Amino acid sequence: MERWHMAVAVIIVVVVVILSVAVWANYVDSLNAVKHETNRWAVIEDSNGDKMAVEPIDDRIWSELVQLNQNGTRMFVGGIVERYDNKWGFRFKPDSVRVAEFTAEGLQATIRLISIDIDYWLNLGWAYVSAKVFEIHS
Repeated sequence: MERWHMAVAVIIVVVVVILSVAVWANYVDSLNAVKHETNRWAVIEDSNGDKMAVEPIDDRIWSELVQLNQNGTRMFVGGIVERYDNKWGFRFKPDSVRVAEFTAEGLQATIRLISIDIDYWLNLGWAYVSAKVFEIHS
């Protein structure tokens, strides 16, 4: 009977450790996705549920992002695509971040789509993501 109890205890410990590592890895992964450099930043979430940080310099754009967060409206958020050391490998250049109700269809993408074909989007320059403002930090 005692060996059976020991085996069950070991299995439980292994399962708890595996689950803890998975939760921790997911947490670290989500932090990297929203990497930012300033004290004023927003997290946008696209239609696939992917998230990234945007750090607009323009006060008018910041106000629009705050309003979108408050009312839960989905709009196009984008800017000039530049390489960046985050989960996605890019960000929207802070001085180019824009919010738009409509954009040219050829500029529309998802966060993951931009990440997968980063060179295409770097060459194109601009990209927009249909997104909700998930969080505001200031």
